[in-house]
Amino acid sequence: MHKYTGVIVLSCIMCSLGLGKTIQVDVTNDGVADIVKMGLKIVTVQDGVSSKLHTIVAGLESLADISVDDYFSRTKGNEIAILMLPEESFLTEVYGYRNNRFVKVSEILPGELSFDEERRLFGYAMHAWDRNEVMTYWPIIEDEGYMKAAPIVQSAETTFVVAARRTKELPFVLQDGTLTMCVAATLDTNVIVFLTDEDGTLIKQTTIDPRTGFYGRVIAEQAKTITFAVDNSQSADPKTIQVIIKQYAYR
Repeated sequence: MHKYTGVIVLSCIMCSLGLGKTIQVDVTNDGVADIVKMGLKIVTVQDGVSSKLHTIVAGLESLADISVDDYFSRTKGNEIAILMLPEESFLTEVYGYRNNRFVKVSEILPGELSFDEERRLFGYAMHAWDRNEVMTYWPIIEDEGYMKAAPIVQSAETTFVVAARRTKELPFVLQDGTLTMCVAATLDTNVIVFLTDEDGTLIKQTTIDPRTGFYGRVIAEQAKTITFAVDNSQSADPKTIQVIIKQYAYR
C-alpha cells in the first residue's frame, strides 16, 4: 500500500471543499432510492417515497465529504458517513435511520472510513517520522449500540539500523483479543521486510523504499509472539527502518 495515500486523499478532498455532492441511494430502508445531498455546510436527505426533507447536519464549517454504505449492523440498510476536516485531520461521524428520523450512531471516528477485503471497517491516523508520513489504520468496532474507534491496548515505535550483509529481528508479544497494525517506513531503497507468526509462518513480505511502506495486520484470539524482520543480507549498505506497532482491543 502506498504510504502517501492519506496525503493524496487529503489534497484531493481539500480541493473539493465547498463543492456540492449528491448521492442517490436508499438510506431509509424502504427499497426506494433517496437523495442524499451535501452543500457548503449542510447535509440533507430527501425521502424517495414521501419527498420529506431531513436535515442531517447544518452549519458545519468543517464539512469535507459524505459517503453511504452499510457501516453499522444495528441499523437496517445503509448509513451516511460525514467526513469533517476541522484542523487538517480527518474525522467522521455516522448517521443512520431509526424511528422515521436520522440519528447519530457513532462517536467521532478517526480518519475516513474504509473496508478491508473481509469487510472489516477501519478509520486511520497519520504518523510523521522525519520526512516520512504514514497512515496507521484504526479498526472501528460496535460497542453498546454505537460505533467507536477500538481502544489502543499498546503502542510502540522504534528506529533501528540493520548493518550491511546482516538481518535483524524485532519480536513483540500480542495480547489476546487484539488486532495489531505493524507499519514500517524508510528513506533507503530496496529494503526487504517481513512479518512472521510464532511458528515461523510468513504473514507478509515486501520491499519498501521512500515511497512505499509496509503494512501488516494480525488478529490474535490468544496471546502470541510475532516477529518483524529486515533482510539486509544482500546489501553492501546499512539500512535504517522506522517501525510503529499498535495493538487495539478487538473482540
